[in-house]
Amino acid sequence: MKKTMLFFTALLFSLNANAASLNLAGDSSNTGTVGFGSGDVVTAGWNSTSSGASVSDSFTISSDTATTATLSLTFNPLSPNSSVSIFDGTSNIGLDIFKIGSLGLLEYTWVLEAATEYVLNIFISNAAAGSNYDLRLATGISEVPVPAALWLFAPALMGLLTLRRKTKLATA
Repeated sequence: MKKTMLFFTALLFSLNANAASLNLAGDSSNTGTVGFGSGDVVTAGWNSTSSGASVSDSFTISSDTATTATLSLTFNPLSPNSSVSIFDGTSNIGLDIFKIGSLGLLEYTWVLEAATEYVLNIFISNAAAGSNYDLRLATGISEVPVPAALWLFAPALMGLLTLRRKTKLATA
């Protein structure tokens, strides 16, 4: 039993779950600003100060490893002349913004390739005073990585097997 526990302990320290690191950089001419520029979640946003404002923001997205990423954008309120696109170096992908009441919502998931720069373009024309957008980009890492789940499950399973064995010995 001690050898088994030592083996599992050694295995625990030998496995490592690495999350992909995203990088988000805003263009120098952006009106929007980057909140968190690196990590597994990156953010940016913009707030209008006057009515009739136009926004043409461009953000560069990259990752150190291949991973899935989910882009979430919220526009409050949504201007009728708003558009969002992603350029992957070869093609430009136009994304659909869904209107719910006065809000505009966009959620898009795609696979980021390692060492590839993606350009996210956000265009808003004739925005209302006080309008804004919030951008959030997160990697597709699960909440409980497999190695951590294994270490939570393995001792419980071993405990149940030990209880079963003790019960069989007691009845015999």
